[in-house]
Amino acid sequence: MSKDLQKTNKSNLNKPKTGKLDLLNINTSALNASLNDLAIPRLFYQLVVFVLDGSGSMTYPGMSGKSKGEEVENAIRLVINRLFNSKNKSSFDLSMWAYANESVQMLQTTPVVSFDLNKNIDPCSFIQKYDGTNLVSTLNSVKVECQNYLRQNKDKNAQALVVVLSDGALDEYEHSLMLCKEINAINNVTVSSIFYESKVWQENYIVRDMEVLKKDMENLASNSSLFTSTLDPEEIRKHMIKSISTVSKID
Repeated sequence: MSKDLQKTNKSNLNKPKTGKLDLLNINTSALNASLNDLAIPRLFYQLVVFVLDGSGSMTYPGMSGKSKGEEVENAIRLVINRLFNSKNKSSFDLSMWAYANESVQMLQTTPVVSFDLNKNIDPCSFIQKYDGTNLVSTLNSVKVECQNYLRQNKDKNAQALVVVLSDGALDEYEHSLMLCKEINAINNVTVSSIFYESKVWQENYIVRDMEVLKKDMENLASNSSLFTSTLDPEEIRKHMIKSISTVSKID
């Protein structure tokens, strides 16, 4: 309770003949300040893990003219801003990984309310070896991360969503697929996937090859409704929001 409210002089409050307190004479600004300090209890524990392709092709221009890595960064920033302005913002935690030839954790588990929206989250900025697209090492780490999160919050309403994004063919695909199935098999963990199409890929791949790449990415997801394939970064943002809303059961 604010000091202003605590120091209110009771002698200055007018009491009507009924003996009831006259609310018109209460310091309402101090009361409002006190109420604004009240935090909404955390209703659930939702971890969202972004697993982002940081390979060389993600440095190619996207629809906006910026690199695809920058377009993904902007899409995720808008998603986080949406969560931050949600009435349930205190219920969300974030983690981010970049992968190519190497695996780098861009952001350790962090509450949405503590995330710095000015932070660089372009996956290409975190990768030094980028001529491959190896997801296996990252998925192994993400599997452990989800298990630890659920273990730490075992007595709470906790779950995890893993969002995997790639713009091309994955190295060691069968191993990656197996790991995604293992992650999805963990109680209260869901996998969403995004194939980030590219004009460059579409110009150099025959249609059949493109369909194979899309199907490979779709198979990583827990179900087909949690997969999308698009050239448009705005559609990526919408898919991420849809996936988060689906698993956390909120609008």
